[in-house]
Amino acid sequence: MEYQRFIASKVNWLTDPLNRLASWAGDGDCCQWEGVVCNNVTGHVQELNLRSFPPPLLKYFSIEAQYEAAIQSYAQAMFGGKINPSLLDLKHLFYLDLSYNNFGLFPIPEFLGSLKSLRYLNLFSAGFGELIPPQIGNLSNLHYLNHGGFGYNFLFANNLQWLSSLPLLRVLDLSGVDLSNAFDLLEVTNKITSLSELWLSHCSLGFIPPTPNTNFSSLATLDLSFNSFENALIPSWVFGYQNLVALNLSANGFQGPIPIGLQNMTSLKHLDLSANNFNSSIPNWLYSFSHLRFLNLSKNLLQGTITSSIRIASITFIFDISKDQTCSREQIHKGKFGPKIHDPNPKMAT
Repeated sequence: MEYQRFIASKVNWLTDPLNRLASWAGDGDCCQWEGVVCNNVTGHVQELNLRSFPPPLLKYFSIEAQYEAAIQSYAQAMFGGKINPSLLDLKHLFYLDLSYNNFGLFPIPEFLGSLKSLRYLNLFSAGFGELIPPQIGNLSNLHYLNHGGFGYNFLFANNLQWLSSLPLLRVLDLSGVDLSNAFDLLEVTNKITSLSELWLSHCSLGFIPPTPNTNFSSLATLDLSFNSFENALIPSWVFGYQNLVALNLSANGFQGPIPIGLQNMTSLKHLDLSANNFNSSIPNWLYSFSHLRFLNLSKNLLQGTITSSIRIASITFIFDISKDQTCSREQIHKGKFGPKIHDPNPKMAT
């Protein structure tokens, strides 16, 4: 069957420290094996889930030694090795998840671009390195593509023209990928009219040439956090995406007043402007964002008072008075904004 050479070669390429794939042995029904999902009718392997687990977070440990022990356990649980071309024997595979592993900074295999049935490819924090192979652009059926990682990873791309061959793409995560030389980013992603989520945090974005027309009518989520944009100004093209539901512009060193260009983005439910150098008062138009449920203005240099009209039902309002010294403490101490809770999820909820 299609899976036999792939399964037989598993021991030759996949390191499995905890023997999580002990079921991958013998001549039994592979559809019962860990991480394998088959079509109920044909028996073809359709999904392969070889993800490990997200790393532990320091903030959840009161003792540093416990955190270090958790990190060691985490490192020992990851799959590793080198991806074998026998994966190509799975002709009907449409779902492949290799996230949270350690593939030793080997390049992403070019032959992954031959898995033409793939609709879902998740390589988030998988430990790959070097250039993202343009052969990924051959996966014209992809709906979900994740090359991201926590903070900066070891992947880079000098151009993204291959993305224009993915017309069905809905979710694209390149967080942590070095895109400092990918000046065609906006030009290319603008052509993917189906795109609903675009994650670009920690991408070393300095300057992105704008395009005269934008087709991001379907874009709901945009994350541009932790970049260093030229002139410390929010790129003007961001304001054209008026259907956004979630926008993260945190930790970019943006300066000056909160830009008026945001005022037409009234569909926003999640807005994060934290860790910048905005120095104005909170503009009146922001209070009219009736859909807003998460607003983070912490770690800025905001001035003035906060009107009570910002009391929107169920909103999570994050405002760090230790940094914003010139804002009125009275409004905040009265508890009108609810508890100061930071979202533990690294992704924005839409």
